[in-house]
Amino acid sequence: MNLHHGSHRQIVLVARPDGLPVPSNFAIRRAPVPTPSEGEVLVRTLYLSIDAGLRGRLSDAFNYAASVPLGGVVRSLGIGEVLESRHEGFLPGQLLVTETGWQEYAAVVPGITTRVIDTATAPAMAFLGVLGISGITAHIGMIDLARVGPGETAVVSTAAGAVGSIAGQLAKAAGARTVGITGSAEKVQLCLDDYGYDACINYRATSDLSSALAEVCPEGIDVYFDNVAADQLDAALASLAIGGRVVICGTMGIPPGVVPTGPRFERVLLARRASIQGFIWGDHHHRNEEIVASLTERYRAGGLRYREHVVHGLERAPEAFAELLTGQNLGKTIVSVGRPAGSSNRSGITS
Repeated sequence: MNLHHGSHRQIVLVARPDGLPVPSNFAIRRAPVPTPSEGEVLVRTLYLSIDAGLRGRLSDAFNYAASVPLGGVVRSLGIGEVLESRHEGFLPGQLLVTETGWQEYAAVVPGITTRVIDTATAPAMAFLGVLGISGITAHIGMIDLARVGPGETAVVSTAAGAVGSIAGQLAKAAGARTVGITGSAEKVQLCLDDYGYDACINYRATSDLSSALAEVCPEGIDVYFDNVAADQLDAALASLAIGGRVVICGTMGIPPGVVPTGPRFERVLLARRASIQGFIWGDHHHRNEEIVASLTERYRAGGLRYREHVVHGLERAPEAFAELLTGQNLGKTIVSVGRPAGSSNRSGITS
């Protein structure tokens, strides 16, 4: 079939979510398979990365990334197989991590998120998780910004998640005592058994997270890696040690566009001589190769464990996103759209 005379499926945003996204916020449409222009590559989408940060893009509220327009293809990173290249740096047959969006084919202009992957190093999906955006984000937050060190106590929210699980392992490898916060007994056990946390709290099973953290962190919290904000951040601040560092990676506990209320934390920062810093991984893209090389070395030595929550079929991307936001996933959420030509089924550790 001549691709340029065919059509493909796209998932578009048709209504902005009021609260958590629901299936009616999205629709499937058919569109012509694009023809790449000069400087573009045509890729067939194989896997989609489903990340909590997308929630902000579905809103028209202020955010660090542009909103998805109504009627526009939902944006996301993915892995695509190059079918046609009009860019001198890429060849047909290569597998790329790039901005595919929720669609079966994409003509992309390679940018800061685009890189060629080698499945001889690790299964393809690992380059969306442990060796991709999740691992890079964990490293930037925990190692570069929080500067976690030996003998310190590091607390991680969404500790069993794609980013949190790696952040916890990196802190442990740096000599810190690690404490996780997660949302089920199963995830608590996963944090303790697989990811090596020294302690873990199921926030849904306690009526006073602040007291629970104080009990397991008697000498205070030196580093708090925050994926949630809201009540969990309030609880962590109450036990912050002198010189404590908070890095804000995500704010899943605060709906986009909502002005949150909670305790004022200025006195805590002053009295504890502490700091809070927000970050996004894209601001540090110039370090991607260096960070991925470090993660790959650790991965190949067996020093990084991970899980993948794989959902099959492009049409199930909204469902996978909803599962992520409600904590039903176990590990990095990925939508499998297709498989590379002639590939075997190498999918990593799938849950």
